[in-house]
Amino acid sequence: MRLTPFEEYMLEDDHPAYPMSCFFKIKLQGTFNLSVFASALQNAVKCHPFLANSVTEKYGEYHWIPNKADAGLPIERIPIDHTRQFPQAKGINLFQEPALKATVCNADTNPNETQLFGPTEIVFELHHSASDAIGFAKFLEDVFCHYAGVQRQMAEPSLLPQRSRPKKLPVYQALIRKIYSLRRAWKFLTYRVMPLTARKQAGLRTLQDDYPAILYRELSESETQSVFAKAKKLDITLNDLFLCASFLAIKELAVSLAIIPRDDTTRENTHLRIAVPTNLRTANEDLMPASNIVSMVFLDRKPIHIQPVSSFYRGVHNEMQHIKRNKLGWAFIHGLTIYRRIFGSFRKMMNPNRCWTTATVSNLGQLFTDIPLPKRNGNVQIDSSLELVGFEAAPPVRASTALGISIMTYADRLTISFHYDSAILSQSQANDTLETLCGEILCRQVLET
Repeated sequence: MRLTPFEEYMLEDDHPAYPMSCFFKIKLQGTFNLSVFASALQNAVKCHPFLANSVTEKYGEYHWIPNKADAGLPIERIPIDHTRQFPQAKGINLFQEPALKATVCNADTNPNETQLFGPTEIVFELHHSASDAIGFAKFLEDVFCHYAGVQRQMAEPSLLPQRSRPKKLPVYQALIRKIYSLRRAWKFLTYRVMPLTARKQAGLRTLQDDYPAILYRELSESETQSVFAKAKKLDITLNDLFLCASFLAIKELAVSLAIIPRDDTTRENTHLRIAVPTNLRTANEDLMPASNIVSMVFLDRKPIHIQPVSSFYRGVHNEMQHIKRNKLGWAFIHGLTIYRRIFGSFRKMMNPNRCWTTATVSNLGQLFTDIPLPKRNGNVQIDSSLELVGFEAAPPVRASTALGISIMTYADRLTISFHYDSAILSQSQANDTLETLCGEILCRQVLET
């Protein structure tokens, strides 16, 4: 099966110093059976084949190929390390290994012991060519159900050829989409996008020793309610509020790095740009296996226009509503499709010295709400002795894009993952930016204009 344009774009954007890897962590409390988990993982991946597949190139085209029938997903065991948010990773060579790696972290690393007690963390590294985060969350639900021995309708691999296939639109929507696509393509190509460093990326080192550099914040239930209340008061969505807060925090970071002055009025064609992954799933695709049913839209703002005033929040809200109303998330997919037809591949696009986006900001929404397992205080009870107490997810960081930020809600608690390029930012700088972001969504007053 040939890779879709988006999957191929993710593959070509993979760089030794900037792997196209997403990271996920499930936090468990109680008695964890490693043998049962390994069996559940292998059973679930049968319905989500891309996660166990690798890629081959044939006549200039990339195709998914299954691993050997007896080759299950590898599971590594390491001691749990509370000094790091995620253990060190090396990226995934999709031409030589499957798209998914799993690492079990527990204080007990005895290879002969499969019954683990206390806190257990399972870290997954996923190549973005294989799936987006929402698809992977569906896969995890199947893993949990297999572990618990609960029957439910599993994903259907026969649907995979239909992934990211454009749906027919009314004529007026199709026309709006084409106009929007041309306008956005012009902006995308002509706007000067501000990176968070003046350094060239192409000659950078191989992978940093501290990769992935990820910070994490979990808000309490009361703090989460305050965030939703602030969005409601502003008459915008949580996603709009988070995007605005990200713009404000990134601007503060750029000021602190002396990339821009605090009141920048001189760079008329210089913008901060946020890439926003957009879910393209419909109600008819509930049984689609883990894959990329996703696109991206891009929000551009001049630094001088990024201010905590109501017009800024309303502007972001109106733009996102226009995108949703007219299903303009498909514009990027159409652009990639046309580009591949003309040039054959995306290799000419992949210039690590060109900054296409300042940051990526993703909202995964509410997770594990429909899983057929009992809950206690909002936490999923995988079985009588094992509880899912937390979940983290972080998008990739690419060359010239220093930040990958994601927000999600689990058990009525809002969580933020903050993946940063440690070749550009120190941990202290990244932590300050994350604290600024949290302060923007929680506390800062929005001024009237």
